[in-house]
Amino acid sequence: MTLGLDTDVAVNLLFEGASAHRRVRDFLHKWSRTHSFGLAPQVIFEFLHVVTDPKRFETPLPMTEALERARELWRGAEIVRVMPTSQTVMRVFELMTSLGLGRKRILDTALAATYEAAGILSIATLNRRDFQVFDFVETVDPLA
Repeated sequence: MTLGLDTDVAVNLLFEGASAHRRVRDFLHKWSRTHSFGLAPQVIFEFLHVVTDPKRFETPLPMTEALERARELWRGAEIVRVMPTSQTVMRVFELMTSLGLGRKRILDTALAATYEAAGILSIATLNRRDFQVFDFVETVDPLA
């Protein structure tokens, strides 16, 4: 089974300054024995944005270090790289319209649609509420 990764999980996995770093790392290590992990480019891009932001962290990562950590994750042996397609874009439009979602839901909707198109229907996230609206997504909380 492949478990899709949300950005908050990637941040906590790769950034020691994140509040749940050890717990997320231990969770993913345990799950890696029986699962692979789906990773979409938008998770990598949002990871870079978050971990280099001085408004979020007292000591953010320098971009060079953030890029290296992102590269290592993207190249990981247990990673299934998942790319959005033109059909994914249309699915985002469909979901946003049918569920009446607004601008703050675009990124989560795009991630859910990207994983759905790849057959990945379980997402590891620290924010289960972000995905509850999508009836095709099962969420897994690494801290639960």
